[in-house]
Amino acid sequence: MYRRGDLNHVSRTLRVLDELRGFRRGRLLAEIARAVDASERTVRRDLGDLRSTGFEIESVTIGGRAAARLVEKSYSNVAITRRERYTLLAIASLFDVLRGTPLWEDVTSLQRKLEQRMTPDERAEHASLGDRFAYVPDGGTKVYEGKEDLLDALLTGVLSRRVVRFAYRGATGRVQHGHLAPYTMVLYKHGLYVIGCKLQKPADGRAIAADAPIAVYAVERFTDAEHLRAMPFAPPPGFRIADVLNGAFGIHVATTEQPPHRVVIEFSAARSAFVRARLWHPTQRFETLADGGVRLAFTCTSLTPVVSWVLEWGPHARAVEPAELVDQIVAELDAARRGYPG
Repeated sequence: MYRRGDLNHVSRTLRVLDELRGFRRGRLLAEIARAVDASERTVRRDLGDLRSTGFEIESVTIGGRAAARLVEKSYSNVAITRRERYTLLAIASLFDVLRGTPLWEDVTSLQRKLEQRMTPDERAEHASLGDRFAYVPDGGTKVYEGKEDLLDALLTGVLSRRVVRFAYRGATGRVQHGHLAPYTMVLYKHGLYVIGCKLQKPADGRAIAADAPIAVYAVERFTDAEHLRAMPFAPPPGFRIADVLNGAFGIHVATTEQPPHRVVIEFSAARSAFVRARLWHPTQRFETLADGGVRLAFTCTSLTPVVSWVLEWGPHARAVEPAELVDQIVAELDAARRGYPG
C-alpha cells in the first residue's frame, strides 16, 4: 500500500493512475503533479509507463492546458438530486476540521470526482451551494499538518487490520513505545482518536482476549507510527465499538474492570429546555423539578469527562451524585477560585 513520502517509481505511478480515476473529462497534468508531489515531466513519463502496461489514457486539453483522461471500461451513472448534492456538500464541510488528514483529502477528492459528472449548469449551481450551508466548530480544532504519514499508517492499521508500531506522547509529556491493534478511529469534538488494544508483542494481535483492556489515543500525540504488513490482528470475537462507547460519556472508556457510576445532575429552569432537547447519553433519564428545573440521570464508566462538562454549565448545573463526582467538581472550583485575588 502506498505511504505518503514514499515516492518510488512504482508507488508514484500507481498514484498517478488513482488521481485519474473518476475524472470523466480528464484532469490537468499540473493538478496530478501537485497531488503526487512531482514535476509535470515526471507525470508524463509515468503516463507513458501506464500506457505501455495496457491502460488507455488519452492526451486532452482542458482550458487550453495539457491534461490526460483515463478511458475506463464503463461508468456507473448514479442519478443524484439537487438536495442530495447539497447534503453531500454539507457533510464535506464537517470534514474541514480535519484539514491536512487523509480523510479530508479523500472527501475533497470525492467532491471533485462528483463535479466531473455534473453538467456545466449543475457545477455552477454546486459552486454556489457552499454559501447556503455553514459549519462553525466550537472549542477550537486540532492541527494535523505534518502528520500525514502517521495518519496514513493508523488508517491502514484500522482498515487492513494490521498491527501498528508506535511512539506516543502522553499528557505528561512522556513518550511511550509499543505495538497497537487499532480497532476503530473516532471523530470526537473535532479531533481524531484511535481506540484499540496495546499489545505486549506484535504476534499477540492474532488472538486478542475478550477481556483485553482497551485504550484511547489522541491522534495528534503520536510521534511515530508504522503499520506492520506481515502482522495482522483480529479483534475479540463479537467486538462492537457501539458496545464499548455505550457506557462512556464521550470517548472516555473504562480501561480496567470497574463498576459503572450512576450520575445525577440538576439543571436550572433557565436551561431545562436546552438540556431536554439533546441526547447526552444513551442511558439518560429526565425528571422535572419543582422549580421548573430538570434532573438528568445516566450511567457511565468514567467520571473524568463529566467533571469538565458540569463545570461548563456554571451556576446552571449542580452535581448530586455520586459523592466522588461532587468532590472532584468542588475541588476544581476551589482551585479556580484561588487563581483570582480577593
